[in-house]
Amino acid sequence: MSELKLSITILVSYIITLLGIANIERFEQDVLDLTPAFFIIVAIVVFSELILVGILIRSGVKLSNYAFMAFWVVVYILLSFFLPDSIFFPDSTNLVEHIIQVLLIILTSFLAYDVGRKIGELDNTLEGLSSSAYPSRVRDIQASRDLISAEITRSRRYHHPLSVLTIRLQKPAGKEGWKELDSLASDMIDRFAIAKVGQMLSNLARSTDMILQDRDGQFVLLCPETNLNNITSLAERMSAAVEAGLNTKIDWGSAAFPDEALTFDDLIYVARGRSHSGQSGLELPESSAKE
Repeated sequence: MSELKLSITILVSYIITLLGIANIERFEQDVLDLTPAFFIIVAIVVFSELILVGILIRSGVKLSNYAFMAFWVVVYILLSFFLPDSIFFPDSTNLVEHIIQVLLIILTSFLAYDVGRKIGELDNTLEGLSSSAYPSRVRDIQASRDLISAEITRSRRYHHPLSVLTIRLQKPAGKEGWKELDSLASDMIDRFAIAKVGQMLSNLARSTDMILQDRDGQFVLLCPETNLNNITSLAERMSAAVEAGLNTKIDWGSAAFPDEALTFDDLIYVARGRSHSGQSGLELPESSAKE
């Protein structure tokens, strides 16, 4: 965390210094007149890398900071080639000023990448902590596409029922907040609460049910040999468990194969379209017996 704070401090100080220098008229006249295109590129570099680098790291994509640096250098060269003697690159800009601006863009890219990388790594660490705190058998929905396809194919071939249940955790209302988690920071609360719901769902679902999770934190339960009545019963038990354990509710929806949809994505679409809010007052079973 201290390294992230240091990286953010350096980046912010660097940007403030650039903006301060740009407002010194004598510096512009005697030393370096930074072009409008330079500031536009710097702004795009900072915002894009702070967002993209973290997303790429969380997705497992490894992209060197040198690739980003080279990309922005190419962007600058192309703009200076196609927009010479314009409002973006005044005709007074000489080769030395172009070189200095390119070097500053490279430095901007390096600093922004460093912050974005550390944010992505921190995000992965929080995910790992929440998962280890509440272990479950939740699978990533994208990584499980082959298993999902095989299960749907089996149900279609043997004409067996199959249902899908979607579950999304609601934010708690009022000042009481999350039970057991109200002392944690907001982002960590969300992650730990979602992980806790995954653990609850693992305890309530059968061993043959496939528990999936997308990148938005929504759970999808694929239940072979299950009709809508049975999956509704599971949703009600899940709603009661979440309300008792986390002081909040869930939104859930269900869909049946093949009566309501023939593909997994269509099943999810139908289930989300008939979303129900968790009902209060449902009795939580004395034990978490699996369906």
